[in-house]
Amino acid sequence: MTTDEGMNRRDFLRMTGVSATAGVAGASGTVVAQEGGNNTTGNQTGNQTGTPTGNETGNGTGTGNQTGNQTGNQTGNGTGTGNQTGNGTTESGGGSGGGGSGPIDYGGYLEDANGWQGDGSTTDMTGKSEVTIKVGPDNSNEFDPVAVHVDPGTKIIWEWKGPGHNVQAEDGQFKSETKGQGTFEYTADEKGVIPYFCQPHKGQGMLGALAVGQVPRKEPAGPVTPAVSQGTKNLGVATFATMVSTLGLAYFFLRYGGDYEQ
Repeated sequence: MTTDEGMNRRDFLRMTGVSATAGVAGASGTVVAQEGGNNTTGNQTGNQTGTPTGNETGNGTGTGNQTGNQTGNQTGNGTGTGNQTGNGTTESGGGSGGGGSGPIDYGGYLEDANGWQGDGSTTDMTGKSEVTIKVGPDNSNEFDPVAVHVDPGTKIIWEWKGPGHNVQAEDGQFKSETKGQGTFEYTADEKGVIPYFCQPHKGQGMLGALAVGQVPRKEPAGPVTPAVSQGTKNLGVATFATMVSTLGLAYFFLRYGGDYEQ
C-alpha cells in the first residue's frame, strides 16, 4: 500500500493509541458517574433517615443513640447520653459469662419485645443500688427500659404508668398483681439473665429482661470485607476489551499492510 492509496502504519498506530485512550477514559467516566450517583443517593438517604430522627429525639446533645434519646424524650428525662430512661447509659463491654465480649446474649427472647432496639441497646445501670423501670408508659405495652444491666443486690423497682399490667419472671422468681398504679420491688441477688413479661400483654410483645452481674455475651461482629463495586468490574472489562482490540488491530496492520515510507 502506498501513501496515496491509504494511511501509513505510523498514522494508523497513532490513531489506534488515541482511540484506546479515549475508550478507557470513557469507561472510567461512566464508572465515576455511576458511583457518584450512588454516593448522592446514599447522602440523600442518610439525610432523610438520619436528620429527621435527630430532630425528633431533639433533647439529646448528639452523643446518645436513637434508643436512648427517643425513650428519654418520652419519659421526660432524656439527657442525650444514649440511655433509655435518662438515668443510665447504653450497654458497654465488660465481664462475660459466656466467653464472648460483645452485646449481652438474651437468647433471642427480646427480638419481638416492644421498644427493643436490638443488640447493644441494654441500659447499663451497674453501680446503682436502686433501678426504676416504668411499666406501660404513655399508654404503651412496653417496659422502659426494656433491658437493664445491674450488679447483684440491686433493688429493681417497677413503677406503673399505665393500667392493666403486671410483672412476671419466666422462671417464677417474682410475680406482681395486675394493676394500674403503684410499684413492685425485687432484689436481684443471683447472677444471670432473668427474662420477664406482662401476662396480659405478653403476646403483644410486652417483654423485658434483667442482666445481673456477669452474664453471657455474644461474640463481637467480625470485620466486613468490602466488596468490589459493579462499576469497578465494568471498568476492568472495558479496559481489557479495549486493549485486546487495539493490539489485535495493530498486529493485523503491521503484519499485512501499511508502509512507513512518507
